[in-house]
Amino acid sequence: MRWLLIALIALVSLRCAHAPEAPPVAPTAPTPVAAAPEWPEPQPPQLRLPDSVRPVRYALDLTLLPAEPTYSGTVTVDLDVREPVRQVWLHAQDLQVTQARVLTNGRTLEAKTVTATEGRLGVLLPETLGTGQAQLLLSFTGRADRERSQGIYAVEEGGEPYLYTFFEPIDARRAFPCFDEPGFKVPWRLRFTVKQEHVALANHAIVSEEPLPGGLKRVTFAESRPMPSYLVAFVVGPFDLVDAGSVGRALAPLRFIVPRGRGPETAYAASVTPRIITLLEDFFDQTYPYEKLDVAVVPHFWGTMEHSGIVALGQPLTLIRPGEETPQRRKSYVNIAIHELAHYWFGNVVTCRWWDDTWLNESLTTWLDHKITGQFDPAWQYTLESQANSSTFALETDSLVTSPAVRKPITTNDDIIGAFDNGTTYAKGAALLSMLEGWLGEERLRDALRTHVRKHAWRVTNSDGFLATLDESLGADAARVFRGYVDQPGVPRVSATLQCKPGTAPRLTLSQDRFLPAGSTGTTGQTWDIPVCVRAGKGKDATRACTLLSSSTGELELPFQGCPSWLLLNAGGTGYYRVSYSREQLAQLLSAAPGTLSTSERLALLTDVKAAVDRGDVPLGEAMKLVPATAADPHRLILQRGMQLLSDIKLDRLPEADRPLYRAWLRDLYAPRARALGWTPKPGEGDEVKQLRSALLGIAAVGGQDPALIQEGSRLARAFLADRKAVHPEVAWTAVRVAARSGDRALFDTLLAQARTAKDRNERVRLLSTLGAFRDPALVKEALALVAGDEFDVRETTSILYQAFFSAESREQAWDFYRQNFDALSSRMRSDELNGLIGMVGDLCDEQRRAEAEAFLRSRVEKIEGGPRSLARSLESIQLCMESERRNQPGVREFLRTRGKGVNTATQR
Repeated sequence: MRWLLIALIALVSLRCAHAPEAPPVAPTAPTPVAAAPEWPEPQPPQLRLPDSVRPVRYALDLTLLPAEPTYSGTVTVDLDVREPVRQVWLHAQDLQVTQARVLTNGRTLEAKTVTATEGRLGVLLPETLGTGQAQLLLSFTGRADRERSQGIYAVEEGGEPYLYTFFEPIDARRAFPCFDEPGFKVPWRLRFTVKQEHVALANHAIVSEEPLPGGLKRVTFAESRPMPSYLVAFVVGPFDLVDAGSVGRALAPLRFIVPRGRGPETAYAASVTPRIITLLEDFFDQTYPYEKLDVAVVPHFWGTMEHSGIVALGQPLTLIRPGEETPQRRKSYVNIAIHELAHYWFGNVVTCRWWDDTWLNESLTTWLDHKITGQFDPAWQYTLESQANSSTFALETDSLVTSPAVRKPITTNDDIIGAFDNGTTYAKGAALLSMLEGWLGEERLRDALRTHVRKHAWRVTNSDGFLATLDESLGADAARVFRGYVDQPGVPRVSATLQCKPGTAPRLTLSQDRFLPAGSTGTTGQTWDIPVCVRAGKGKDATRACTLLSSSTGELELPFQGCPSWLLLNAGGTGYYRVSYSREQLAQLLSAAPGTLSTSERLALLTDVKAAVDRGDVPLGEAMKLVPATAADPHRLILQRGMQLLSDIKLDRLPEADRPLYRAWLRDLYAPRARALGWTPKPGEGDEVKQLRSALLGIAAVGGQDPALIQEGSRLARAFLADRKAVHPEVAWTAVRVAARSGDRALFDTLLAQARTAKDRNERVRLLSTLGAFRDPALVKEALALVAGDEFDVRETTSILYQAFFSAESREQAWDFYRQNFDALSSRMRSDELNGLIGMVGDLCDEQRRAEAEAFLRSRVEKIEGGPRSLARSLESIQLCMESERRNQPGVREFLRTRGKGVNTATQR
């Protein structure tokens, strides 16, 4: 090496300069100093890390003391060097790397670190690192986040701090240096130094605990199954551990990790989680994949995450006080727990290679959580409800030209955040699986998904790998259908004409284009491979037929004798497309005999009516004539879908004189049933009745402002605030919200005082949220001031802003507050939370507000990951709302003034 040669030359020169007669003395010349290495010029990758150096295994050692502002650690990464390199690139963000070394062939190379944007860390080497095996050793310090709950974050409970982690998608780099991409899926070994009295738990089991001086201990964990960095997880603090028995075929131990004293509140979760695992094992026909299941009950809902072996589920979901197991709380825990634990197969056992295939994790899991929740308790009718609502949400999101495809190109960190798009990544992908299931059958799709998991177990894959499995299991048509929908945005619109000739089978001429709402700037010239399944018949005598519509037009012969009297173009209601019915076809369906259409088909039909209103084919005033029948329908889901037909009516956009007419109409429709059910649940009521009560009370008391319901609700609210046991928990918070809508200063002060003293975060958030429901401008102002202040965690108070913004009476105040305080809120919130604030403005609905929103947010969103897309979508929503108002308001006003004369009641089945 160059420095060694220089040192030898210097040593020889010294010896030659000695005079022979001089007595021998110790040398006084300075020791030669090696020349500084010539470091390579940093060449950071554009976004994805190069494949020239890959991690093989990690050993992570951290000292974690929750009360301390910082922590320290070392990480050793076994490397597979595939090409000779002078620099190794990985990730580290907001960390101070204090030492970097590379071990290779028994030698240690001292390295230099440099940073680049987007959390990239470069390790520069003094010489070329050859191919083969090597080790990278990094020492570093970091700071626990105490505001945004990202990376390693600290939260105080009961006066004591606790440490948690949340890394998905790209925040593991905030906790420790790592190759922070999903494709680097390798084993991890974790070791922590913590306080002797603290609990420290991670993905896998503890193999040893060693006492250390100073009241500390060293906790070492078993090496993990292969996992990407975003799934690494751990908790440290004075937790209580609740032993909940075991789960699954292998009887893996189940524990709940809770803040001190909160164990009894896990009773419901502990009782149902074993059955959740059994249902998932049965679906996959595989044993639960880890040696234990710890449930880390994290402070906030959004900390919920599918960490291997230590799933995180939020306190609002998991901590339910005995006696407060309402249907909504039970359903929420079961469904979200199923979602996160289903990820153990769709995401953990099989992981997407890169973030453009995030949909593989999320779509498959969303579809499965609908199905398994429905199996968990059939009385909830969850599969029917969730699939219908999720599909509707996807169709509405996908109708916007600013919405991306399911599979999204990823070129920046901004795109990575944007890949977690609820309407497309989650809901649309799940709806596509429902369509395949309805077309090809439940068992065939299940078997294909089982094959997908077995084929790629403990490895990574991408869309091509998944579609290859569909091709093998379900056929080339299924793979082609799925690829066409996943790779292009938008919703198909299908229409048909029926031809009936004597002596021949009826024939349909089908056509397709892109569905676009009125006022959209998009173009309709787009086609898909659409599995179109239809039902047609006379009375209840019906036939079903399917075809693959792969061009703009096609034909389908119906196996039916004679000419059908009704035609349904989305049999089963599972097709991912809008149907445009002619007026005659729609009238025939609406007048069909009761029981002709299934509930899922009726839900899809009402969704298509709403789409016809959005497209401008059916005036909203005319569609409103269908609502009374849905309001009287015995099926809760039909009643709620009828309510959705009213979502385009903006109360603050109606003239003052028409607002009382609208409220009176809602009272007439919904208040009689609400009053009949009453505020107080009755012994023996099923969950369906309880959920119906909640829906009816909400719209009759809040939307319709029914005086009797408001009076009783306000009485119950005050009784509940005085004594939590005085009112049934199923209606208590609805009563409080109703009371707040007409509440006075005394009620406001009571709610705020209780929020200030509430020890339970869930209750504090509910109390604070209700403050946003008041309508007195002075009280609204005080409530909004809490959002800007620092008395409460901003994540607990933003619900005040949402409540005020979405209320017609306080929207102007909330909009002014929004603009005055957005910058201050931005400094305290994560990008995903800020995207929610940006999306909020999509509820505005006039040109002035649109211009204000664009002018205010345009420059700001550039600094927020995912912000530009959220703003574009919001501005498009405002534009479409303006067009809807222009087109529909005259008809709505006419309807309200005639109060629904000639109402069509044919949808009541």
